[in-house]
Amino acid sequence: MSVSVTGYGGIGEIGGNKLLLEDGDWQVMLDFGLSFGARSRYFEEFVKPRTSLGTHDYLRTGLLPPLEGLYRRDYEALEQSNRLWVRLRGNAGYRDDVHPAALLLSHAHADHVGHAAFLRHDVPIVASAMTAVIAKAIQDSSVGGVEAESVYTSARTVKNELLTPRGKGDRGQRRWQILDWDRWGDPARAYWGQQIRTKRDGWDTQPAVVATDTIEGHRVRSYPVDHSIRGARGFAIETSAGWIGYSGDIRLHGDRGDDTLRFAQALGELDLSLLICEGTQAPKPAGLTEEDVRGSVMQAVENADGLVIGDFGPRNIERLETFLDAARHAGRQLVVLAKDALLLHAMHAADATVPLPDPARQPLVFQDRRASTTGWQEFVEETFGSSLVDASQIAGAPSEYVMAMSYFDAPKLLDVNPQGGAWIYSSSEPYDLEQEVDMERLANWVRLFGMRMLGSPGEGGFHASGHASGPDLLRFIETAQPRRLMPIHLEHAGLEFYRREVPRLGIEMLEPAWGQPITVPT
Repeated sequence: MSVSVTGYGGIGEIGGNKLLLEDGDWQVMLDFGLSFGARSRYFEEFVKPRTSLGTHDYLRTGLLPPLEGLYRRDYEALEQSNRLWVRLRGNAGYRDDVHPAALLLSHAHADHVGHAAFLRHDVPIVASAMTAVIAKAIQDSSVGGVEAESVYTSARTVKNELLTPRGKGDRGQRRWQILDWDRWGDPARAYWGQQIRTKRDGWDTQPAVVATDTIEGHRVRSYPVDHSIRGARGFAIETSAGWIGYSGDIRLHGDRGDDTLRFAQALGELDLSLLICEGTQAPKPAGLTEEDVRGSVMQAVENADGLVIGDFGPRNIERLETFLDAARHAGRQLVVLAKDALLLHAMHAADATVPLPDPARQPLVFQDRRASTTGWQEFVEETFGSSLVDASQIAGAPSEYVMAMSYFDAPKLLDVNPQGGAWIYSSSEPYDLEQEVDMERLANWVRLFGMRMLGSPGEGGFHASGHASGPDLLRFIETAQPRRLMPIHLEHAGLEFYRREVPRLGIEMLEPAWGQPITVPT
């Protein structure tokens, strides 16, 4: 039997990982993420795929690979989609024999899980407890649509040549298998079964089950790793060509960097035939650590006058805890948005150390103005009612608060109308033209409110990457000691780094090309 790995995403680009591992007739997918680069070639904020056409626009523009039979049947029920497959059968990468036994999901960032909603219902998703509850929280607070249904689904039917939900009787949950079952206690099970997204919800709940250590006779091992989101895992899969490792996204400079090193050591004991390794920051030297960021944020909040904005993703619990401690130290209160309160509720269900909104210990929850309230918003207000704070309260004493929000939430500040203060940009630098335009707009908002920008791109001190630097990646690879390495999740500079450095370690490089299988020698 031959063993191969085919990349349909994450090849020559950062993110969008979609990897097919095959051992004879046996197959598993390694992540099934959204490619931001591929999406930005055709779409932007006001130009989006037509979700009422199911997979059609995604396949036609290359956002989904041409793998006939892999996707949900109801998403491909239109005759227009059927005609499209006739056209796609001549495209590079086309196959009609992809039937994975499972999706091994490394973590809950969109560039790894963002297109899992398109997969057939009979493909189980194998992930950590934290990844599962984060995925549900994201769907719970979403506006719905075909991309959102990674946890629970609503079957579509054809009406007037468009796809429309069938109704309550055709809703259900996907098959999720949990790797760290000890984290799947009563709180996680309770949240998994809660139907809170809209007032019209109603589906046949399907409990998540424990993931076994074998998938159709192939041993699979998973390991916690350090990343900018909790619950990230790396994998090792036994094949007829030997063990194959998959790094997912990793770093060593966070508070759980030792987990990544233990993963590398475990891989080193398996005599890896191949390591599929990310290289997002491969060309970069060692940079800031989360501890460095903590020091900068503590000082900036302490010295700030007026309202402070903490611009970071609250899924990054380590960063959230930094801003929470900085707010407490400065005699302020941290305020998160409602959707982030729901996220914290979900994450707390899998890890009781994740902070929950609390009027005494914080964070508080911002209650913004809205014309109507959805089911998930009602849930947040009912669950955390004593922690709610509105714009008038913050406007009355801006120096008493730190608000966690981003450029996309800036209009909410019009109700607060701060005069002065500090906007601490603690997120990643823009990586494409669209994000650079977003940064220009953010600068306009900051000027509108007379605030001072700290941590803008090029100004260090307030952000540490979620990915390992070049030296740390080499340390990880040297510890894992694979016979071969396949670089993914990187651009040209990262590939050049690996081309230069990996052979020096006595490791063979296997460079992937999109849609072309790489055979792993026995």
